[in-house]
Amino acid sequence: MDGRHKGDPGALGKVIMKRKMEHRVRGLLLAGAVICLGVVLPAQNLSAQVSGEVLGYLEPVRSIELEFLDAGRIQTIHVEEGVMVSAGDALVSLDNRVLESQLSIAKVQAESEASIEMATAELSVSSERYTKLSRLRSSGTAHTSEVARAKADLTAAKARLQIAEEEKRVAELRQEEIQAQIDRRILTSPISGVVLEINRDVAESASNPRQGGEESLVRIAQIDQLELTVHVPARKLGRVEIGSKLPISISSPDDPSKPIMADGEVTFVSPVIDPSSETVRIKLILDNSNGDLKSGSHAKISFDSFAVR
Repeated sequence: MDGRHKGDPGALGKVIMKRKMEHRVRGLLLAGAVICLGVVLPAQNLSAQVSGEVLGYLEPVRSIELEFLDAGRIQTIHVEEGVMVSAGDALVSLDNRVLESQLSIAKVQAESEASIEMATAELSVSSERYTKLSRLRSSGTAHTSEVARAKADLTAAKARLQIAEEEKRVAELRQEEIQAQIDRRILTSPISGVVLEINRDVAESASNPRQGGEESLVRIAQIDQLELTVHVPARKLGRVEIGSKLPISISSPDDPSKPIMADGEVTFVSPVIDPSSETVRIKLILDNSNGDLKSGSHAKISFDSFAVR
């Protein structure tokens, strides 16, 4: 013991009392830690089990971002954000004036019959002349060289007709090529859905996004069906398989206290368990042909659904 307190019984008592208080405080702290470990943590686990549901949110079954393959300036925007479109509907067109002029020229060339008609007439004359000279040579009144010349003219006339026909076919193919180039410069919807975003304006470059952004030119979403992806604890998965139908509770944007109930069909069950969360990813499709459900709405499925379905 500290020698400074040997001659002072009162001071010695104070030291003893101080050390007893330190031991008591340490004991209380340790007891509090034990209480936290024994009560608070089990309460958290109990809360997760009491909820008994998995959460997710609805997404469009398909969402497509569209861009032009060719560079150019936007001439016409045929739709507005929020409108419904069908597959094949025109969305945005580029400036095609040069190509349209080339198409007009190619169309005239493709439809022209003048070269073929002229070559056909020359072939007829050459054929008739060769036939007459061949008869005259048989009677000895035509020279062999004249017949040979007539035969060469006939061959040349046939070749000129073939060239005219090939040139017409080339003009037709050129017309198709230019039309294909024009079609490529008209952005059409590959699906039936709703236009979510248009991120350019008329006269802007189609290939360059607006300053500070990397968004696509147009985004289309198919919302007549919605998809829900959830991660289910493997031990709760039960007999769920592709084709199973599960009841889903969906939050209503109009009244959160009155959820919308709908059935979802399982379209995918992951064959593997996520080792970090011990869950299995599944996807469900919900019919939304009447448009009552909104993409982005929160949805939940009760664990009981996995057990009975």
